[in-house]
Amino acid sequence: MLAWQRTYPRFPRILFILTGAPRPTLTHRITDLRHMAATHDLVRQLAAHVSLGAAILEDIEAHGPHAKVWTPLAGDAEPRGWTQL
Repeated sequence: MLAWQRTYPRFPRILFILTGAPRPTLTHRITDLRHMAATHDLVRQLAAHVSLGAAILEDIEAHGPHAKVWTPLAGDAEPRGWTQL
């Protein structure tokens, strides 16, 4: 058993928090991440087993980390809270 498996029943979510650029740039980066999760073989395989999500830091600061500010990187792009990824 790997060390992380003693604490987590499955691999934890991988969350990307984007900042440091104008909103249109950050939104485009989320689109790019979704594209990679759909087209890059290794990332697509990972996304089949591990929840991946991205959010803009300013949205997290304004609405909180549990708000519907997280975009899943695989499947439906409807924003949701991080626990629903």
